Amino acid sequence: MLAFLGLLSFAAFIAMIVGLIKPSLILKKSKKPTRLKIFGLWILSTFIVGILTIVLTGSEQNSDTIVVEAEKLITDGKFKEAKEELQKINSDDSLYNRAQLIIIKADSLSRLTNEEKVKYEEQLAVKKKEEEIEEQKEQLKRELKSINEGIEFAKGKNIEALQMDLVLFASWAKIIEEAKNSDNLEIQNLGKKLSYKVSNIQTKEFPNLRKKYSKFLANKMWENDIYISASGTGKRYINLTGGIFAANKNKKDFQETIHEILTMFRFKQSRYRWYKGAEEFTYYDVYKGKDSDPVIFDGQ
Repeated sequence: MLAFLGLLSFAAFIAMIVGLIKPSLILKKSKKPTRLKIFGLWILSTFIVGILTIVLTGSEQNSDTIVVEAEKLITDGKFKEAKEELQKINSDDSLYNRAQLIIIKADSLSRLTNEEKVKYEEQLAVKKKEEEIEEQKEQLKRELKSINEGIEFAKGKNIEALQMDLVLFASWAKIIEEAKNSDNLEIQNLGKKLSYKVSNIQTKEFPNLRKKYSKFLANKMWENDIYISASGTGKRYINLTGGIFAANKNKKDFQETIHEILTMFRFKQSRYRWYKGAEEFTYYDVYKGKDSDPVIFDGQ
């Protein structure tokens, strides 16, 4: 029906073009065929076709929702409720035939004995498990493919963008953990491959992320006369210098404010000086693990 309306709309458009050139060809019965009348008829036809399209589209979308819900009800063993939903679909609906087939399926399942129902549920469970396994395999393959094709890190233009790189690491960690706990050998092997690649990526990219983070933070703190830089192998140390850090309380308060994000970027230590060139500094230990460790956020 929607295809027919599309053709009708196209035909109306062609008729308008012809009518604008020579109105009498379209308005044969009109005593005064004019281009204005042609244009008005085209506007009217477009409006009517638009309304019919909205009505029919809404109907098909509603029917699709009914079918999805009915299939879920059947899976839950609610056959009567599924039939009642499917019977709402009219005979002129494009999903009517599919609805009738599902009704037949619901009738058949409703007549199963308890023993047959148990067997059917077991079959559904096996099928669902198989689908989950295939989906998990495909997900692992997609992640490996995306890594092989190349992913750029530390390219964000602000701290929030850099944090999204960490979110990706965390999502990989979750996928790897789920693969590790799988009973499927292929999934386990794919998980090991992903784990190896992610570990190497993190070892390479965390120093870049720390360096970039330090620059962003330095730009933010410069106007407050606080100077920040990253140093050491792998940029594991973050240095914060400013007169405000002459007071120990200020050091403590500032550290409490940024400790969590410093941990996320896996800085090993934060070091506070109150003037440039000072050999002595106050330090706080932050992250004690390795860059290659899985990224796991609280609550993950």
